[in-house]
Amino acid sequence: MSSLSVEAAAKPQDSTKGEGAIPAEFTTPLVLTQAEDVASEADTPEDEEDAWRTYLDLYAFIVPTTYSTTEINGNRTESALPLSDVINTIDEALTFKAQVEYGRIGFMAGVYHGKLSDSQSASVYKETKNPLRNKLGVPAFLRDRTLRVKGDLDLDVDANQTVVDLAMRYRAGAIQKPRMEKGSSSVVGLMGARIIDAHIHTSWTLESEASLTVEGQRVSKKYTRELEKSSGESYGNTWVQPLIGIFGTYAISEDWQAFAYLDAGGFGLNGEQDLSGTAQAGIAYALGNSAQLSLSYKYFGLDYAGGGGNSYSVDQSGVNLGLRWLFD
Repeated sequence: MSSLSVEAAAKPQDSTKGEGAIPAEFTTPLVLTQAEDVASEADTPEDEEDAWRTYLDLYAFIVPTTYSTTEINGNRTESALPLSDVINTIDEALTFKAQVEYGRIGFMAGVYHGKLSDSQSASVYKETKNPLRNKLGVPAFLRDRTLRVKGDLDLDVDANQTVVDLAMRYRAGAIQKPRMEKGSSSVVGLMGARIIDAHIHTSWTLESEASLTVEGQRVSKKYTRELEKSSGESYGNTWVQPLIGIFGTYAISEDWQAFAYLDAGGFGLNGEQDLSGTAQAGIAYALGNSAQLSLSYKYFGLDYAGGGGNSYSVDQSGVNLGLRWLFD
């Protein structure tokens, strides 16, 4: 009896045993597995941050009317080109933006290129400073006045403009994705260079029945022919501007985002006047996890004067349709 009692007392009691109890040998692996899951979840954001991402943006800038001013050797020409004319006369068009990012640092390259040529007839073409004002023997009323061409004209216009933006970028906030957590936001700062290449040529010829008048006085055929010889105006220049910009995104919901973009270049560092800028605001909608469709209103302006009576400016504003892909 006593020996049985001692044996029972010496045997360790397992408090975990009983109905529904988990054997001791299975508890440790379970605890380790849960700890590993927690550590994995904690490491995921950092792993995602320290990774490569590529963004490709294709867009169409729909401008109802493009306003431009060209001044060649003091002869100033202003034009307003409606969208229908741009569509009918455009020869080349390329608009895209590509960005790469690792962690929070990245690089952006954007191209906006358009080329058009047009030949047409018009009843009233332009008002311009007098190309003959420095020619001897030309009457004073013709030299000192702005010319208004009236009648039927044969017109030829060639325009070629390319804008290339190259910039380093730094992101603060959440990673930009087509789908983002509601309430999250992201801000990207840009610093780099804007390369502008612009070439414009215009010329006109008066038809035989047309006439040229200056303040009601008709210009003789002799001076009209001389004026036609001087009617061809060409401008061409390539220059580089310093560029800064900022792009902000806010997630309205998981699929919807609001965004805004601002940039400025030039700051008067090249020529007498040198400034360009973009302002854009809109909304975007996720198409799956890797694509996004956007609708925004955009303005682009460029104003350059190189001295010597030569300058070029353009103003464009309208709807911008965009499609973005994310590769990560």
